Amino acid sequence: MKSKDCFFLNLDEVHIWSACLSENEANLPYFSSLLSQDEQKRASHFKFSKDQKRYTISRGILRSLLAEYLGEPLQKIEILYGLWGKPCLPEEKALFFNLSHSGDYALYAFTQGYEIGIDVEYIDVSLELEDMAKSVFSTIEFSHWKALNAQEKINSFFKHWVSKEAYLKASGKGWLESRHALTLTKINDLKQELKSDLREEAKIIYPYYFESIPGYASALFVEGPPLKPFHYIWEKDFPCRPFF
Repeated sequence: MKSKDCFFLNLDEVHIWSACLSENEANLPYFSSLLSQDEQKRASHFKFSKDQKRYTISRGILRSLLAEYLGEPLQKIEILYGLWGKPCLPEEKALFFNLSHSGDYALYAFTQGYEIGIDVEYIDVSLELEDMAKSVFSTIEFSHWKALNAQEKINSFFKHWVSKEAYLKASGKGWLESRHALTLTKINDLKQELKSDLREEAKIIYPYYFESIPGYASALFVEGPPLKPFHYIWEKDFPCRPFF
C-alpha cells in the first residue's frame, strides 16, 4: 500500500487511526512547532510533563493527518471549536473528524460529510467500577450489570462507557448530558448488540465497539448512514500502515 492511499477517503468510508504516543516522543519538538498558539497554551496548562507531551504529540499527529486528507500545508489548517468545545474545521470543509486519547494511545476518526465521535479508554481494572457505573448506566442497565460476574462487569462497563461517550462526542455535547439517562437502546433505537466485527468489507452498526489496541476499549459513532471502517496505524517513520 502506498502512503497516500491511506488518505483517500470515500463518502461511504470512515477512517480510524491509532497512534502510540510514547513511540513518537523523539518528534516532540516538531509536533510542538505545528501547534497553534492556543494549543500551545492548552498544553502548558497541564500540571505534569507527561500530559503536556501526550497532548502535544496527539495534536501534532492530528494536524499531520488533517494536512494529508485536505491536501493543504500544515500552517494553513484552522481548527475551530464548537459550542461545547468539540474541535472541528471551518464550515466550508467537508471533512469531519474526532480524536480521543487515554494512557499511551490516541485514536482519530475521519468522515466526509458526517459528524463523528470516537472514544478510547484504558481498561483500568483497579478502578472502583460500581460507583462509576451508577453515573454511566441507566437504572435498568445497572441492574443487569450488577448480576454479571467480575470479568463481565469490567467488559460491560467499558463497552457502555466508550459507546455512550462516542455518541455524545458525535453530537458535540461531551458528558454534559446525564450519562445514566442515556441508554444504548436510546442511541441505536433498534436494541442491537454492540458489534466488534472489524471486516473492512462490512458496513458498521453504531455504536461501533472495537478493540484495536490491547488493553483499551474504544467505540465510534457517526451521525449518518452505515459506513465501511478502515483501520490504520500511525508510525513515526512510515505514517501509514493498515491495521490488518
